[in-house]
Amino acid sequence: MTRRYLAAYGPASRETYARWLGSSPAYAGRLLARLGDEVLQAELAGERVWLRAADLDELRTAEPDGVVRLLPAFDPHVVAAPRDAPAVLDPARRDRVYRPQGWLSPVLLVDGRFAGVWRQERRDAVIAVEIEPFEDLGAETRAAAEVEAARLGAFLGAGADVTWVTP
Repeated sequence: MTRRYLAAYGPASRETYARWLGSSPAYAGRLLARLGDEVLQAELAGERVWLRAADLDELRTAEPDGVVRLLPAFDPHVVAAPRDAPAVLDPARRDRVYRPQGWLSPVLLVDGRFAGVWRQERRDAVIAVEIEPFEDLGAETRAAAEVEAARLGAFLGAGADVTWVTP
């Protein structure tokens, strides 16, 4: 389970893994340490993180490539994301994603970073998608988000109409 977690969400801190696992950080740390040479510890943005040793070369050369996704509310990626990592989510925007009473907003994800929130409403044969970015995204990213909205509409058997809320 720890190997699979790191493959999907690594690098990750012991505390982030513990939150996902629903355990104490000490127990999560023991599970990570059990993997021995399969894992490495590193510092990322001032935080100690764990990663699979097999992923190190790929992580060293990784570059953003413009991947844009519309993640639904309570998506596993949003649930497991390191909420306190500014590289993932601007702390000033945390309450827009992680809302009161445990509610998680649908997220606009750009290269692994939470870049906004969105909502949908079915209106006859059209899915109305309203996207609220946290900052100006640029034309290329906006176009990619609209492609995602069209994919959502097709999946739901409808067209898609995108509205942008100015940040």
